[in-house]
Amino acid sequence: MSNPAHLWLTDDNGSPIVGPCLMPARLGSIELRSVSHHVWLPSDPNTGKLSGTRLHTPVKVQKEFDRTTPLLFRALCEGRTLKTATLKMYQTNDAGIEVEYFNIVMENVKICAITPNLHPSGMTSTHLEDIELRYEKILWK
Repeated sequence: MSNPAHLWLTDDNGSPIVGPCLMPARLGSIELRSVSHHVWLPSDPNTGKLSGTRLHTPVKVQKEFDRTTPLLFRALCEGRTLKTATLKMYQTNDAGIEVEYFNIVMENVKICAITPNLHPSGMTSTHLEDIELRYEKILWK
Protein backbone atom coordinates (compact mmCIF):
# COMPACT_ATOMS: atom_id res chain seq x y z
CA MET A 1 0.00 0.00 0.00
CA SER A 2 1.23 3.50 -0.77
CA ASN A 3 2.13 6.04 1.87
CA PRO A 4 -0.95 7.93 3.07
CA ALA A 5 -1.91 11.56 2.62
CA HIS A 6 -4.61 13.36 4.60
CA LEU A 7 -6.48 16.61 4.01
CA TRP A 8 -7.78 19.06 6.62
CA LEU A 9 -10.20 21.79 5.48
CA THR A 10 -11.62 24.89 7.17
CA ASP A 11 -14.72 26.60 5.81
CA ASP A 12 -15.23 30.29 5.06
CA ASN A 13 -15.81 30.96 8.79
CA GLY A 14 -12.65 29.12 9.83
CA SER A 15 -14.57 26.13 11.24
CA PRO A 16 -13.19 22.67 10.45
CA ILE A 17 -14.93 20.58 7.82
CA VAL A 18 -14.81 17.30 9.72
CA GLY A 19 -13.77 14.28 7.70
CA PRO A 20 -14.29 10.61 8.60
CA CYS A 21 -10.78 9.71 9.80
CA LEU A 22 -10.77 8.42 13.39
CA MET A 23 -7.02 7.94 13.86
CA PRO A 24 -5.97 10.01 16.92
CA ALA A 25 -3.28 12.12 15.22
CA ARG A 26 -5.42 12.56 12.09
CA LEU A 27 -8.85 12.88 13.68
CA GLY A 28 -11.35 14.65 11.42
CA SER A 29 -9.15 14.56 8.34
CA ILE A 30 -9.99 13.18 4.90
CA GLU A 31 -7.80 10.30 3.71
CA LEU A 32 -6.71 10.77 0.11
CA ARG A 33 -6.23 8.11 -2.55
CA SER A 34 -4.11 10.32 -4.81
CA VAL A 35 -2.68 13.83 -5.07
CA SER A 36 -1.35 15.68 -8.11
CA HIS A 37 -0.26 19.25 -8.72
CA HIS A 38 1.65 20.84 -11.58
CA VAL A 39 3.65 24.08 -11.37
CA TRP A 40 5.85 25.15 -14.27
CA LEU A 41 7.66 28.01 -15.94
CA PRO A 42 6.91 28.43 -19.65
CA SER A 43 10.10 28.31 -21.69
CA ASP A 44 11.18 28.38 -25.30
CA PRO A 45 11.63 24.74 -26.43
CA ASN A 46 14.70 25.61 -28.52
CA THR A 47 16.65 27.97 -26.26
CA GLY A 48 15.29 27.16 -22.82
CA LYS A 49 14.79 30.90 -22.25
CA LEU A 50 11.89 31.63 -19.93
CA SER A 51 8.88 32.96 -21.82
CA GLY A 52 6.48 33.78 -19.00
CA THR A 53 5.76 33.64 -15.31
CA ARG A 54 5.12 30.49 -13.32
CA LEU A 55 1.79 28.78 -13.82
CA HIS A 56 -0.13 26.67 -11.31
CA THR A 57 -2.76 24.05 -12.09
CA PRO A 58 -5.34 23.17 -9.43
CA VAL A 59 -4.28 20.74 -6.72
CA LYS A 60 -6.17 17.54 -7.57
CA VAL A 61 -7.03 15.04 -4.87
CA GLN A 62 -8.99 11.82 -5.00
CA LYS A 63 -11.00 10.62 -2.01
CA GLU A 64 -13.82 8.27 -1.16
CA PHE A 65 -17.38 9.58 -0.95
CA ASP A 66 -17.94 10.46 2.72
CA ARG A 67 -19.71 12.89 5.03
CA THR A 68 -17.77 15.82 3.50
CA THR A 69 -19.03 15.14 -0.04
CA PRO A 70 -22.26 17.21 0.20
CA LEU A 71 -20.41 20.03 1.99
CA LEU A 72 -17.79 20.18 -0.75
CA PHE A 73 -20.45 20.17 -3.49
CA ARG A 74 -22.23 23.03 -1.69
CA ALA A 75 -18.98 25.02 -1.44
CA LEU A 76 -18.40 24.46 -5.17
CA CYS A 77 -21.93 25.38 -6.27
CA GLU A 78 -22.12 28.46 -4.05
CA GLY A 79 -18.61 29.67 -4.90
CA ARG A 80 -17.51 29.66 -1.27
CA THR A 81 -13.90 30.30 -0.31
CA LEU A 82 -12.40 27.84 2.15
CA LYS A 83 -9.98 29.55 4.55
CA THR A 84 -7.42 26.76 4.45
CA ALA A 85 -6.68 23.37 2.99
CA THR A 86 -3.77 21.52 4.60
CA LEU A 87 -2.45 18.39 2.99
CA LYS A 88 -0.12 16.23 5.09
CA MET A 89 1.90 13.38 3.61
CA TYR A 90 3.31 10.50 5.61
CA GLN A 91 6.05 7.94 5.05
CA THR A 92 7.33 4.97 7.02
CA ASN A 93 10.62 5.57 8.84
CA ASP A 94 13.36 3.01 9.51
CA ALA A 95 11.59 1.92 12.70
CA GLY A 96 8.44 1.07 10.70
CA ILE A 97 6.45 4.02 12.07
CA GLU A 98 4.46 6.40 9.88
CA VAL A 99 5.77 9.95 10.23
CA GLU A 100 4.63 13.22 8.69
CA TYR A 101 7.29 14.39 6.24
CA PHE A 102 5.74 16.92 3.82
CA ASN A 103 2.90 19.47 3.96
CA ILE A 104 1.10 21.63 1.44
CA VAL A 105 -0.80 24.53 3.04
CA MET A 106 -3.21 26.50 0.85
CA GLU A 107 -5.10 29.66 1.80
CA ASN A 108 -8.28 31.18 0.34
CA VAL A 109 -9.15 28.00 -1.50
CA LYS A 110 -11.88 27.58 -4.11
CA ILE A 111 -13.19 24.18 -5.11
CA CYS A 112 -13.22 24.51 -8.89
CA ALA A 113 -14.35 20.99 -9.87
CA ILE A 114 -15.70 17.75 -8.43
CA THR A 115 -15.81 14.63 -10.59
CA PRO A 116 -17.44 11.45 -9.25
CA ASN A 117 -15.68 8.25 -10.32
CA LEU A 118 -17.95 5.24 -10.18
CA HIS A 119 -15.76 2.67 -11.87
CA PRO A 120 -17.83 0.13 -13.83
CA SER A 121 -14.76 -2.06 -14.31
CA GLY A 122 -14.87 -3.14 -10.68
CA MET A 123 -11.30 -1.91 -10.09
CA THR A 124 -12.39 -0.51 -6.74
CA SER A 125 -15.18 -1.45 -4.37
CA THR A 126 -15.83 2.14 -3.27
CA HIS A 127 -17.14 5.27 -4.92
CA LEU A 128 -14.44 7.87 -5.46
CA GLU A 129 -14.42 11.55 -6.36
CA ASP A 130 -11.77 13.87 -7.74
CA ILE A 131 -11.65 17.34 -6.17
CA GLU A 132 -9.77 20.26 -7.76
CA LEU A 133 -8.60 23.09 -5.51
CA ARG A 134 -7.41 26.55 -6.57
CA TYR A 135 -5.74 28.82 -4.06
CA GLU A 136 -4.53 32.38 -3.55
CA LYS A 137 -1.51 31.33 -1.52
CA ILE A 138 0.42 28.07 -1.21
CA LEU A 139 3.26 26.95 1.02
CA TRP A 140 5.24 23.74 0.62
CA LYS A 141 6.98 22.59 3.77
